[in-house]
Amino acid sequence: MKRKLLSFMTVLASTLGIGNPAAAQRISDNAVFYHSFRSPWNNELNPAHFPGQSGWYFTTSKASVAMELPVSYNDLGLRYDPVEDVTILDVNHLIDHLYENGFHLNNTNDANLLGFGFSVKERFQMSFSAGLRTMVNTSIPLGLLKMLTHGNLNNEGHLDFGGSEIVSTQAYAYASASAALKLPIVPLTIGGRFKLLDGIAAVSLDNLMVDLVTAEDVSMMQLHTNYLVHTAGLIQGVDMDFSSLRFNDVLEQLKSFANLGYTFDLGAKFSLGPLDLSMSIVDLGPGIKWRNSPQLWKPKEQEITITFDGVDLSALMSGGTINTDFFEQWGDSLMNLIDYTTEACEYWYSIPTSMYAGASISAGKLLRAGYLFQGQWANGWINRNHGGENHFCCNNTLSAHLNLGNWLELSVANSFTYDGNHLTWLNPGAALTLSLGRTTQFFAALDYASSMYLTEVRSAHVTAGVNIVHFRKEK
Repeated sequence: MKRKLLSFMTVLASTLGIGNPAAAQRISDNAVFYHSFRSPWNNELNPAHFPGQSGWYFTTSKASVAMELPVSYNDLGLRYDPVEDVTILDVNHLIDHLYENGFHLNNTNDANLLGFGFSVKERFQMSFSAGLRTMVNTSIPLGLLKMLTHGNLNNEGHLDFGGSEIVSTQAYAYASASAALKLPIVPLTIGGRFKLLDGIAAVSLDNLMVDLVTAEDVSMMQLHTNYLVHTAGLIQGVDMDFSSLRFNDVLEQLKSFANLGYTFDLGAKFSLGPLDLSMSIVDLGPGIKWRNSPQLWKPKEQEITITFDGVDLSALMSGGTINTDFFEQWGDSLMNLIDYTTEACEYWYSIPTSMYAGASISAGKLLRAGYLFQGQWANGWINRNHGGENHFCCNNTLSAHLNLGNWLELSVANSFTYDGNHLTWLNPGAALTLSLGRTTQFFAALDYASSMYLTEVRSAHVTAGVNIVHFRKEK
């Protein structure tokens, strides 16, 4: 634990400017509700938070979609040729951008189905929530692009795709309960949350290796491959005799379908007049243990090599007819290359861990300005994934919030972030919350966009939903 704490402090210090920042993807999220006046979604990001001037709330629905693409529309380099009346795709321009930015395709969908929270005399608060989440992360190494564009003549092309960030897909349900206490002596609120996770389906490509070797005299090429795939989830039917159904049978069947796991959230908030300081860590834990139909897919033969030394056309064409033996031989070689074996094995898989450190200052109930440092460990702080680098990425967000009589709240935010290669200063976001009767909230947010211009956007995060938030007049 001391080593983990030391590494955590080292990474945090480096991202704040002491030393060189770690190379990683940026976070496509401004967390625009973190410093909100009355949104219950600030509790989701920090269990010590609670919507202001409220005794209780219901979160009836929320849909959230975050997408990161490898290129924007402008990166495609499309050009119209009026002479030929055609649109031309500049492939070299596109590949240059992929070399510069990397090839990452990420998608996160979050559907919060129901939540409830209440506060007792502003000293003690609890909340409960449940929902569904899917995460799809894909990365393609630039070595593959280089081989496709520059060839492999007189070179050994080794494509080591690396650990679990090649393809990682998880879908799971979650239910959580949190509690927070405001200390009686100092203006400090501390909170914690427990999340129970149940995996629905998972697919991960945890190792992929491709070697393409050209002989020095360019007389032949050799191809070697290796791979490792994990799958799990609800992919098998229920095999139960309902004519003699017993309670214990039901429990055993439910256990066989359960891919249970857990994480914790920890948070704190210190208030001193108009100034609030807060910090939280979200989804700290081992993740999900996949035990329903877990399969490990790997090559049946560990050392399969295909050697290509050209095509003998005279042997291919025999007597004016095509020699099918040639194609059968190559077909058998290719099938041996991808032929696999499976074995059942339970395994843990972590989910991303996020951290938040924020400060805000308010002018009464009207205006608020905030700063937020946000970081994320791609494979969880407690990384139980199958190899691969556990990238840490971060951003810094400035936000402003305008609250008009608790009927309308407008929030704007912008983050500046460094992904290991480029520093970007303009990643805007905005949210609008309309509270009918100061109670029924309709909200929508473009939480994050990687550019002010639509044709340059590569990453975006949108969310919308409905809340019911009690309004309590302050005496």
